[in-house]
Amino acid sequence: MNETRKMIGDLLIINQGNFIVEFINLKNNAAFCFMQNGVQYYDPFDNSMISYPSALVMDRKVYSLKKMGDEVKIKSGTAILLPIREIQEIANKTFYEDGQFHAIDFLTFTITEEK
Repeated sequence: MNETRKMIGDLLIINQGNFIVEFINLKNNAAFCFMQNGVQYYDPFDNSMISYPSALVMDRKVYSLKKMGDEVKIKSGTAILLPIREIQEIANKTFYEDGQFHAIDFLTFTITEEK
């Protein structure tokens, strides 16, 4: 696998190839992952959002997210199945700390270098 990493301020961008790109905010631990089959977002409030049906394993139990709006309460927050656009909008609002440079626009996936 040919992985590349890049830092823009407090943002780590990891391109894992094969259509997998991760954006990690090192300031608040928010993470957005763009994959071939959809997106995943872990907000700074310990909630997770996913855009494609999947199964989660927590505390030796399996939970299914099959249809839009399905959610599972986890110890620290909620995991929910949402449309890609809704996840992008949430990420655009919550990925950054107040006053932090916005290196990526999650609606357009435009990356801007700090000046």
